Amino acid sequence: MDALHAALEKLARNDGDTLSSYFHEIESHSLIEGTSATCHFHCVNLDGSGRPKIDTMIEYLMVNIIDYAIPRSKINAALKHQQLSGTTVKYGKLFLQSLSLFTRLANSGEGGELILFLFAERFLKLPQIICKMSLKTSSQMHFHGADGVYMGVDRETKKLCLYWGESKLYSSATSAIYECMKSVAPLVSGNMGLESAESRDMQLLTDFMNLDDPELEDALKKFLDPDDPAFNQLEYRGICLVGFDSKNYPKDAHSQTLENLVANIRLKFEQWRSRVKDRLSEEKLNRFSMHVFILPFPSVEDFRKKLLGSFSGDSE
Repeated sequence: MDALHAALEKLARNDGDTLSSYFHEIESHSLIEGTSATCHFHCVNLDGSGRPKIDTMIEYLMVNIIDYAIPRSKINAALKHQQLSGTTVKYGKLFLQSLSLFTRLANSGEGGELILFLFAERFLKLPQIICKMSLKTSSQMHFHGADGVYMGVDRETKKLCLYWGESKLYSSATSAIYECMKSVAPLVSGNMGLESAESRDMQLLTDFMNLDDPELEDALKKFLDPDDPAFNQLEYRGICLVGFDSKNYPKDAHSQTLENLVANIRLKFEQWRSRVKDRLSEEKLNRFSMHVFILPFPSVEDFRKKLLGSFSGDSE
């Protein structure tokens, strides 16, 4: 298992402290009493003038869409082409391809899924093991099933951990938490029907694992086969992003410091943590290991509109 742990952690992409430039970490790995879940509290960072960095954060999300949406085999092929030819034309094509995969639907939640991907790989060092975006049959639809699938090794229990990802962005914290836990429950608990989208996800993992390493993929697929003894060492876990509106963000430049913003957001921690705990209990997820990222926004709707504008080439 130590070898698998090292191999998977190495796959998690990492660009240093860049993520913290856009998302300020307030508190992490905060255990929710009476459960096996931990909360991670972040907020959108402020720029030097004290304004939320929504626009530049969206630019950062945009430059990460190739990693999120394109299989590693294609990315590695583009890298080899650049090394041989000196041109980035293959990367340009991958960027256009990844752009085409995102829906233009007004209520799209794909922005939250992209943030979840960054938190999983950069913050938790859990690599995405399947590019579901690349399997979409139409860009103007959402892919059914989990919002992301990630994998890691618990070095204490010596188990391979499959993390089902779910992201929900709502104006209300209560709604976001409710819907997120409702969606992730059948995935983590394993209560998936044979014809469910979640069950199909398991088959997709076997057929389209995204590692560009046949030897590692073969080793991991044994854990996904119920007929293989290794399957008994596979543990389902959850990783969630819950985003919602917060009135604490400054509306004008130089009207609030980051310290004041953090202090005001902290006042809501117990309320949010309590809601997560209640929902975990209602969905019978208390004993399942979960990572829950709590991310208040100045406006979820504004974020969604600006991100969709970027996908369409309209930044206004």
